Amino acid sequence: MHNTEAKARVSAQLHYELSQHYYQEATLLQDAEFATWIDTFVAKDLHYWMPVTERRYAKDKRPAPTPYDMAIYNDDYDEVKDRVARLLTGAVWMEDPRSTVRYLITNIEAFHTDKDDEFVVRSNFAVYRHRGQLEHSEHVGCRQDLIRKVGDGFQLARRKVSLDARVTEDKNLYIFF
Repeated sequence: MHNTEAKARVSAQLHYELSQHYYQEATLLQDAEFATWIDTFVAKDLHYWMPVTERRYAKDKRPAPTPYDMAIYNDDYDEVKDRVARLLTGAVWMEDPRSTVRYLITNIEAFHTDKDDEFVVRSNFAVYRHRGQLEHSEHVGCRQDLIRKVGDGFQLARRKVSLDARVTEDKNLYIFF
């Protein structure tokens, strides 16, 4: 699922195009353009996964978590689309009034795969959310994506989100990373 092997780095031009795609995605998400995001930036065979963060001792040789282990998110396209639809109803009380969210996407690295139209893209993120008068939260981590070239743009086929924090103090994670 998330073990597509990264090959050679992409060209500078393709890296630029992928970076612009990520910045456009961040703008859509922070502007709450969720319907546009899911309709144009997300592939129908999406797997969106955020495993539980584990801190292990060096001597712990258990394998890394897989999508079959406990996760915060382990969603397919329909589940993500349902979350988007719910957000758009206004019935998500934690998002009324809507949070102000800012995405900082950095350290974008892109690699070819065995398929000409798919790329492994790794990036770091900082997501800042402000809600109400005093509530705020920040989430820092990295993403490993499988991005597919579709027409003149790209679509997200796989996303593994890894938070740096073992415990989050946020009241909910009703945001996309």
